[in-house]
Amino acid sequence: MSSHSEPEAPRPRSALECHLDEAVEALSFDRPDWALQELTAALAAHRGAGQPNPRPLDVDALERDVRRAVAGSASSDCGGEDVQAGASLAVVEALVFRACDLLGAHPEGPADTRVAPRPAGVARRDALRLLAAGGVATIAACSPAARRTAPVAAGPAAPTGGAPAAASATQTAGAGTTTPAPATAVVRAVTELDGLHWPTSDPFLFCAHHHDDYPQGNDAMGPAASLDGRQLGRDFDESRPWRMYHGADVPGFPRHPHRGFETVTVVRTGRLDHADSMGATARYGGGDVQWLTAGGGIQHAEMFPLLSEAEPNPLELFQIWLNLPASDKMVEPHFTMLWAERIPQVRLVDAQGRTAVVTLVAGRFDGAAPPSPPPSSWASRPDSELAIWRIELEPGASVRLPEVGVGVDRSLYLHRGDAAVVAGTRVGALSRVELDGPGVVDVAAADTAVEILLLQGRPIGEPVARRGPFVMNTSAEIQQAYEDYRATQFGGWPWAGDAPVHARDRDRFAIHPGGRLEEPA
Repeated sequence: MSSHSEPEAPRPRSALECHLDEAVEALSFDRPDWALQELTAALAAHRGAGQPNPRPLDVDALERDVRRAVAGSASSDCGGEDVQAGASLAVVEALVFRACDLLGAHPEGPADTRVAPRPAGVARRDALRLLAAGGVATIAACSPAARRTAPVAAGPAAPTGGAPAAASATQTAGAGTTTPAPATAVVRAVTELDGLHWPTSDPFLFCAHHHDDYPQGNDAMGPAASLDGRQLGRDFDESRPWRMYHGADVPGFPRHPHRGFETVTVVRTGRLDHADSMGATARYGGGDVQWLTAGGGIQHAEMFPLLSEAEPNPLELFQIWLNLPASDKMVEPHFTMLWAERIPQVRLVDAQGRTAVVTLVAGRFDGAAPPSPPPSSWASRPDSELAIWRIELEPGASVRLPEVGVGVDRSLYLHRGDAAVVAGTRVGALSRVELDGPGVVDVAAADTAVEILLLQGRPIGEPVARRGPFVMNTSAEIQQAYEDYRATQFGGWPWAGDAPVHARDRDRFAIHPGGRLEEPA
């Protein structure tokens, strides 16, 4: 396999880019009214940015047409079923992709991201600094607030808390003998995490962390609580203890399409009900993982049924979007379940009795290997060195992450606990730590227990075009994905309603395409 270019330093997507993404996503949910709201906001963001546009007359014409569509939809109830299925939806679709072409497609912009080659003879860390200084664009998740990234100076800081001492140049192996200490990686940057969506690096597209303290459930497995004041269908208010997301009765994400990437969904607490256009269905949670290759196109629904009517129904999950290389973007969709009982956990106990537990969703560690990923996944290529690990450390406990190949990217997400020490650098709660170099990495909890998500992989190193639920290599492929979805429905929808949930008394199971039943061992 050919070598890959070094990725550039990630940057948050602009407000304009986020609004264009949301407009395409709104179309995928058959909501032209939401799409028009996002187009209006995208145009305002474009004007507010004050950047020169080579086609100002076209932008003026687009604004006029959007205003006309908004006025027309207001008088004809654009959100109604009859209008959604008729000409108004076609008009809004044309406006959305006109705006994407006019405002969101740039030679080095997020709609068509280019990965810059690494300068010959330049060290990895210096190459990353050069790329960042040059302002090369990259794709990252949208965030309601600006993230603060602190570059970290070369060389480890003095350990604090329960961290192991920094490795010396040599270590004593026996009387009168020494062995070289292992090479160590360093911290390149520490980024504060904001919002539901966390920034990632190639080959990952983003990571969503859903943590909702849902109340007791009602007869329909929705919340037994008032929904007054919520924008049902688009309830993402992070100031509340729980959200409905796109659900109207049951929280979650009703039927929607994907193409060109994979979703890896790790449900720690609560339950998730899955249904898709291949005929697969499942209920999973409590540490289970679903790995879904969207490939050439799939529809699925992801609902969060509140099963208990007597007790609260807390939910915590990660959904990780993993890119596919161009050669695999149009493969057949593939549905995989990794049950918690089959996902290995490596438990390490130090001399003081402090415990570290590493749960392996993908990637080997300490001789343990998780179940195989889907066959067309980037993770199935051995030289991708892709790993998804959950690391839990008791106060003062530590773990050493092994060496990786040159060019493999690693990020640690400290999402629970007060502080940890990573490669000699103390980092606080809700932080992303980007590592530099292929050496070992010592990670230790400080005074409280911590939980960390590790995402690791060799970059694919190809252009990335992302709009809403589609991830391709060019903007033209994004529009083609949407047109194909409208024409074929990516296999149709065999389920009653857009937000199906299973019977309350049915616990964890999966039915694969073709009808094969699978249950946890």
